[in-house]
Amino acid sequence: MSNPAHATRGRSGPPRPRRRHRRWLRRWLSARGRRLEITRSGWLFILLTIAVGFAAINSGANLLHAIFGAQMTLILGSGVLSEATLRRVKVRRVLRGPLHASEPGLIDVELTNSDARRDVLAVSVEDDDDYEDPGHCEPVFAVRIGPRETLRLTARVVMPTRGRHDLPRAVVATRFPFGLFVKRRELPVDAEVLVYPRRVLARIGDRTTPHDGPPHGTGRRARDGEFLGLRAYRDGDELRRLHWPATARLGQPVVREHEAGTGARVRLTLRPGTAGDPAFEAEVEHAAAEAGLRLRDDGVRLELEYGDRVVVPAGSGPAQHRRVLDFLAEVG
Repeated sequence: MSNPAHATRGRSGPPRPRRRHRRWLRRWLSARGRRLEITRSGWLFILLTIAVGFAAINSGANLLHAIFGAQMTLILGSGVLSEATLRRVKVRRVLRGPLHASEPGLIDVELTNSDARRDVLAVSVEDDDDYEDPGHCEPVFAVRIGPRETLRLTARVVMPTRGRHDLPRAVVATRFPFGLFVKRRELPVDAEVLVYPRRVLARIGDRTTPHDGPPHGTGRRARDGEFLGLRAYRDGDELRRLHWPATARLGQPVVREHEAGTGARVRLTLRPGTAGDPAFEAEVEHAAAEAGLRLRDDGVRLELEYGDRVVVPAGSGPAQHRRVLDFLAEVG
C-alpha cells in the first residue's frame, strides 16, 4: 500500500535552473568547469601590452622588448597563480536551520585549504550568474585561509517557493594575484533542501476541529499546568522555572515540573489542490501557521487530514510541528 504522505508529491522533481546565453568571449574563455573574465583593469593592461609590443617591433628598442616580456609574464603568471588558488580550495555549504519560502535563511559556507604548506588568498563563493536560478545566496569572501585550515562563513539564502529544491548553483572565484582577471570554478550541485511554506500571521479558522473528548491530566511533564514535582536543573531548562527556595536549601539548581493536560485532540483539514495555484498556496501557508499556533500548547495533540485521509497521525510539540511542515512543504 502506498504512503498517502508521498502520494501527493510530484514525480518530476524540482525545476532546474536554465543556463543563460553567454557572450562569445565568455564561451571562448570557458573550459572544463573553469571560466575566465577580464576585468576593466585587465583590458587596460592588455591594450597597454599590445601597444608596447607594437612599439618594440617598430623601434627595435631592447628596453621595450624587455617591458613587453615582463607584461606577458605578468599575464601568464596571473593565470597560473589563480588556477593554483582555485585548485586548493574545497567548498561545502550546509543549511543551518529550517528554510521558509521567500524568507532569508542562514547557510554555513565552509572553505577548506587542502594545501599543507601554502596559504589561499582572496577567494569568494558566489551565485553562478550563468544560470537563471530563482533562489539567491549572498556571496562570501575570504581574505586568507591558512594551510589545512577550514574557514566557516555565514550567508543568507532565499528560496522563492516551497518544496524540495537544489541550493542556487555556485562558483568559487578569485581575482588573485593582480586583479586583472576573475577566474571561476563551478561547484557541484549541493544536496536538495526542503523549503517550508511561507510564514504568515496565524489565525484560527475552519480548518481545525476538535476530535475527541474533554481535556484531562496525563501525568506527563510540561512547562505549565498542575505542579508535579521538583528535579535537578539540566542544560536547556528555562531559568524562570528555577525553584529558588529549594535551590538555596540544597545548594544546587532545582527546577519545577508541571503536569500536562491532553487538551482537545485537534484535526487540521486541508483541501486538495495543485502546487503553484495561488489559492491553494495560501491555504497551505495558513494551515502551517495554524498548526504552529495550536501546537504551542503542550497538551494539544494535532493530526493533519488531506482530502479524506489522515496523512500525519496525531502528535504534539515541536516534533509534530516539524512533521506537519515536512508534509506541507511538498503537498500538491
